[in-house]
Amino acid sequence: MRGTLIRNGTLAAVALAGASAASAQILQALKISRNNQPPPFAFGTKPPPAPVDYARASSWAALPTTRDEADVSPLGVRPGDQTRAPAEVFFIYPTVLMSRTQWNADPRDAALNAKIDATTIRGQASAFNDCCAVYAPRYRQMTLGGYIRWSDGSARATELAYGDVARAFRQFLAWNKGRPFIIAGHSQGSRLGRLLIEREIAGKPIARRMVAAYLIGHWIEADWFRRLGGITPCQRGDDTGCVVTFSTFAQGRDGAAQRRFVAEQSHYAPEAIRRPYVGINPFTWTTSGAVSPKSADLGSWIHGPGAEPAVADVGLVTGRMKDGALYISPPGKRYAALMIPFGNFHNVDYSIAYMNLRENAARRVAAFRGR
Repeated sequence: MRGTLIRNGTLAAVALAGASAASAQILQALKISRNNQPPPFAFGTKPPPAPVDYARASSWAALPTTRDEADVSPLGVRPGDQTRAPAEVFFIYPTVLMSRTQWNADPRDAALNAKIDATTIRGQASAFNDCCAVYAPRYRQMTLGGYIRWSDGSARATELAYGDVARAFRQFLAWNKGRPFIIAGHSQGSRLGRLLIEREIAGKPIARRMVAAYLIGHWIEADWFRRLGGITPCQRGDDTGCVVTFSTFAQGRDGAAQRRFVAEQSHYAPEAIRRPYVGINPFTWTTSGAVSPKSADLGSWIHGPGAEPAVADVGLVTGRMKDGALYISPPGKRYAALMIPFGNFHNVDYSIAYMNLRENAARRVAAFRGR
């Protein structure tokens, strides 16, 4: 298992950093600072932060019964009533911790939690508040540096983070009482969601209640699905029991080349480097390589720094899916400012397709209920 985590975690670093940790030149190009390197001590040298009790509301970044950042929506778009939602979403937020003094986040860190809430909960988890009651646990996520330079410590820190997510999911199921649910995440959250499907859902009765999983900003190889007992990649906009994934890049760039570069530096077997990856175009919900027109973009959205949400940017980009990568046309300055080197739009994977994701989650829930 540890070897699997190391290999998959290295690929996750492609999405997070866009290139290989093994190359000093690439790291310099990525402008990765000293503070974004892993802690200079072995995992386990210091005790990790204490776990939280997921039966307590304070252990969650979002709950349907609390006022939180998952309740927001673009200006002019009405949030759903989560207390009457026909389904629920278990959302796992991405990497926000950037620390060299700890391998894993303290879920009681008020400053870190405020940053998580104002960015990922507001800008990502909120996409599901039309279809679903939103649950997002606070967890002891691994620091970004663990991905930049993957090691045995990274694998162990990932297992610690996963343990929190698994415990939170079991509490979620206790509250859920047999209702349909969605698993959603981004980046590290998608990596942990993937493990959750492998260990807690696939091949078990609760798999029949999974509407879909949105594991965005994380490369997923096609052969992963062979061992999931019927869970498949989503092929259409109304498929259920399937997985949505894509990683966003600027048109003209090569996401697969970045992925291969890291794999080679990590000494992957040649067959692992050449394996196909899955993805779906969120603007058309097709897997073909056809370019979706701007008219298919229902609205890209960045909330903005103020209390008042911004209007969604309708018809902002075109999109083309190839081997797990979504290639988009230039999205304008607000979105381009969040691009990381080598044309990687990892930071706006959700933002760029926000309204399409919002509409699609509701569509899949309706399809699931109408089966």
